[in-house]
Amino acid sequence: MGRHAEWRKLAKKQRRKRIRTLQATERDKFFSTEWYIKQQEIEEKLLLEQINKQNEEENAKWIEAEKIAIAQWKRLQEEKQRAIQIRAEQEAKMRLEWELEQERKKKEEERIKAAEEEQKRKHKMFMDHLDKFLSGDSVEPPPELKVVLLATNFYTHFGLSNADVSEYDTDIMLEYEDSETYKEYKEFFYDVLSEFEKFGRIVQFKVCNNYEKHLRGNTYVEFAELRCAVAAYRALHTRWYGGRQLSLQFCNITSWSNAICGLQLRRRCPKGRACNFLHVFRNPNNLYNHNQNYDPEREKERSSRSSVRSWRWSESPEREPLKRVSSRRDESSERRHRRTRYRDREDDDYDDDDDDRYYRRTSSRRSSHRR
Repeated sequence: MGRHAEWRKLAKKQRRKRIRTLQATERDKFFSTEWYIKQQEIEEKLLLEQINKQNEEENAKWIEAEKIAIAQWKRLQEEKQRAIQIRAEQEAKMRLEWELEQERKKKEEERIKAAEEEQKRKHKMFMDHLDKFLSGDSVEPPPELKVVLLATNFYTHFGLSNADVSEYDTDIMLEYEDSETYKEYKEFFYDVLSEFEKFGRIVQFKVCNNYEKHLRGNTYVEFAELRCAVAAYRALHTRWYGGRQLSLQFCNITSWSNAICGLQLRRRCPKGRACNFLHVFRNPNNLYNHNQNYDPEREKERSSRSSVRSWRWSESPEREPLKRVSSRRDESSERRHRRTRYRDREDDDYDDDDDDRYYRRTSSRRSSHRR
């Protein structure tokens, strides 16, 4: 590099330095003037006002948010206090109900205990009266004593206890026949009859085969003398038979013909075993199958009045009798009447084999109908 180039380089450098120095001097002169100072003060004042205004706005927003938060907190506290009060009221109510329930249970227990004591006292008095009556100290028997003893639901069998189930589940009774029920009944009959005969002569022995729960398996035993019935009650009440406790009570049956379904004897009851009249088993060997209240003259008079219609049926009120009846209808009515009387006479000679044949025939019809 030549000397001229070095000189030019230094000259340019000095020139730039002088320009910067001049600009700095002019700038210092400008900033040192009063106008610039006033402008700076004005700008600082505006900036300060803007900052203060922004701070006030932020402070107002914060105060408003604080008020909202305080209101929410107060509302939450009120709701919490209200919930605590409601819970306390509920607990007090539950405590009061529990105390009332405990008091009610206590009174109920006392009432039951008093009733049991009264029942025991009455039962003891009743048994004392029975003992006095049996020993001969009491001549007149108590009015509640009857010659008929009732053992509720004494006879139990699968065919009777599952009668209602068979209406909905037909498969459960496919392997079952009515003859099996009667076969079990014959064993029950001889087993129970021998026990009751120890106390005296028996006039009637009836066992219900109804499907209704209040009649199902009820056993009625009528003795010839009241003392025999009392002795049987005294000895057999609360005894156990077949794993079940026997419950006996005196029953007032004045007429067996009114208690037993008349259509069941002729196998024409429209309600079947759901009837509320007594449907009874045929006793083996025709024992106690006779009707104690049967009067031949009265039956003949009733048959002549009602023709072939049963006493359980009556004419419809709106039906008018026909004025003219053909001779053919008279002959058929007379034949039906003769068949009915013949069937009634056959009932007196009913034996054990006829029972078996009837139950087998009934069960076979029912099985074929289900299939």
